Amino acid sequence: MNYEFPLVFFTVLTQLGIGLALVGAWKTCFGGAALPRRFWLTALAATLAGLVASLFHLGDPLRAATALNGLGHSWLSREGLVFGLFVLLLLFAALRPGRALPALLAALAGLAALVVQGFTYAPVSMPAISNGFPLLLFVLTALALGMSFGAAGVGPQRLVLCLLLVVLLIVPCLWASGSAVMQDTATLWRQSAGFWAGLVLTAAALVLTLVWRQGTRAQGIVLLCGALLVRVAFFSATVHTATRLGMPY
Repeated sequence: MNYEFPLVFFTVLTQLGIGLALVGAWKTCFGGAALPRRFWLTALAATLAGLVASLFHLGDPLRAATALNGLGHSWLSREGLVFGLFVLLLLFAALRPGRALPALLAALAGLAALVVQGFTYAPVSMPAISNGFPLLLFVLTALALGMSFGAAGVGPQRLVLCLLLVVLLIVPCLWASGSAVMQDTATLWRQSAGFWAGLVLTAAALVLTLVWRQGTRAQGIVLLCGALLVRVAFFSATVHTATRLGMPY
């Protein structure tokens, strides 16, 4: 199995940054809250940490800029471009805290980054995730993390966490009724200790919303650990079509 730890940290940490940007935009535009600069700097730091982690996935990190060469046909190249834009807009929001326009632009760039990630990690060579599942998982993860670390209301948090748990429980069951490769993926996910540990931690974060009236740092850390463990299963237990051919590549 290839655990792809750089991609695990890249996707989860950048989704934390996106989630914070979405929560920040909502509070700024509709909640009447003047968020401090450190809120946007936290979102920026999480996103930058994820981008740094992604460099360890590259064979030659010093040539990372060449990943932009395929903008016309590569979702990976588009991912690099849109995250560059997202970082700049987060910096803009941090320089203008409390202003609606910078917050809204950062949130829109974050949504665009989520969509691009959803396409980037849905390759046709992996039938189980060559669909809308990655995008749905990434959106729910971003919202859940953003609400937890952004101290959003517990009502929306509970809804998002419940949806996240339902999706993670149902989708592997659907794979079990699919092709041989999808069935293999379902089996590996069900056998993954990380997957089940991630589900338990996500459920624990949901329980904590029943204890506290708003998101807390402790709840956020529990949820972050759960998201990282589930993402390990996403990258390590999803079967490639070449597996059924004896991995000739």
